[in-house]
Amino acid sequence: MTRSLQLAARSPSFRFHPMCKSLKLVNLCFADDVILFWKGSLAAVSVLKDTLGKFSEASGLSINAKKSQTYFGGVSAADRNVIMQVIQLPEGTFPLHYLGVPMRPMKWKHVDCEIIVQKMRTKLFSWSSKHLSYAGRLLLIHTVLFGLRNYWMNVFILPQSIIKEVEKLCRMFLWGASGTRSKLHLASWQQVCLPKAYGGLGLRDGASWNRALLAKYVWAVTTKQDTLWVKWVQYVYLKGVNFWDYVLKQDSS
Repeated sequence: MTRSLQLAARSPSFRFHPMCKSLKLVNLCFADDVILFWKGSLAAVSVLKDTLGKFSEASGLSINAKKSQTYFGGVSAADRNVIMQVIQLPEGTFPLHYLGVPMRPMKWKHVDCEIIVQKMRTKLFSWSSKHLSYAGRLLLIHTVLFGLRNYWMNVFILPQSIIKEVEKLCRMFLWGASGTRSKLHLASWQQVCLPKAYGGLGLRDGASWNRALLAKYVWAVTTKQDTLWVKWVQYVYLKGVNFWDYVLKQDSS
C-alpha cells in the first residue's frame, strides 16, 4: 500500500500536505493503523481514493468506515463538503486520541490532561490504604501512579497544574488521608523526592523529571538520528539551522 501511495503521489493532480512536502510524506503506519496526509483539495483526495480502491481490489482489504475519520485544517466549508462527499468518511474533531493520548495541532490544554488525574483517582479509590504499609504505598506510587504519569511525560510537557495535582494525590496516598484532607506529612515532598542515598525515598519531582524525559528528543535532533520524525523536524523547522540557535516561532509544534 505504501508503494502504491508513493507512486500515486507522482501524479500531477496530487499535492502534498505543506508540512509533508519536503519529505514527500504521504502516510504513516502504526501496527494496524494508517494515517494519510494530503493537501485539502478535491484533486488530491480523488487520487488517494482511486489508489486505495485499486489496493482494495488487489488485496481484499478495505477501509473500515466505522473506525476511520477525516480531519481538516485550514480548509473552507465549501471545499470540506465536496471532499467529504468524495471520501465518504465521517469528519473527526480534535483532539485525536491515539494509544490513550489526545493529540491536537495546537498547544495542549488543561482539559486534555485531566484524564491522567481521573485515572489516578480511579486507581486510588480501588486501593485500601488502611491495610498498606508506607513501603507498600511507596511501591504502588513508584510502579503504578508514576508509571501512568511518566507515560504521558514521555510524549509532552504537562501543564504545571496537572503535575501539582498528581503530586498532591500521591502525597495524600503516601501519608494517608481523612476525607479530602491529608494527614500529617512526616517529611516534605522535596525531601521525599531526593535519592535514597541523600535521605529521600527515590521519587522524582514532576516538573524536573518531565524535562529530563524529553531531553532524549533534544539529543536525537542534535545528533541527527536516522529516524523519520528527526528528519521531519530538520526539514520543516530547523532547515539547516543549529538546534541551539533556532528561534522558536509562534506556530511551532
